Amino acid sequence: PISFFFLPFSLPLFSFSNYFYKMSRKIPPTASSTSTPSSSLPGGQRPIHAMLQQEKEKEKTTELSIQTMMQILQNMQTKIDKIDNIEKNTENTEKRTENMEKRMENMEKGME
Repeated sequence: PISFFFLPFSLPLFSFSNYFYKMSRKIPPTASSTSTPSSSLPGGQRPIHAMLQQEKEKEKTTELSIQTMMQILQNMQTKIDKIDNIEKNTENTEKRTENMEKRMENMEKGME
């Protein structure tokens, strides 16, 4: 379950994912894509294999970014679950304390 605890993380997470998206667009040219000057090709076109290679590199970078973000999200969810568990335990402890106080009051009333 998504709790209110998650909300403060949404903006930094968006910035984080936006950063990786921008980084995936800034792939340096490889030797295969720069080996043939575009001016020597008819119409100034790059070879198809160079374009395919660049697309593969973009996909790899994007995949790594997605994997990193998924790990971060899983870690955050684990921490949120732990916090939810602590909240439940705290509520249970408060209820037990209230019950003990009531019992003590009843015992004191019985002794009078």
